[in-house]
Amino acid sequence: LSLGQLKVMAAIETCRTAALGGHVEACEDCGYHRIAFNSCRDRHCPKCQGAAAKAWLAARQADLLPVGYFHVVFTLPAEIA
Repeated sequence: LSLGQLKVMAAIETCRTAALGGHVEACEDCGYHRIAFNSCRDRHCPKCQGAAAKAWLAARQADLLPVGYFHVVFTLPAEIA
């Protein structure tokens, strides 16, 4: 693996663990406390970018027409291209 790939893997492995630190979330109404660990915020991390990926996919699906699609590949002659 390259150095960049190793850094990404290390970030994903430590995402939302004590290794990145955390904070306490508290409800002022009921007094419930919860420890929330910080995220790595890496663009490759499925935990950090999962919601953004779902939103992007939903936006792309909204652009599609309700018909069947076919992918066709062809080559044009040099005179036309």
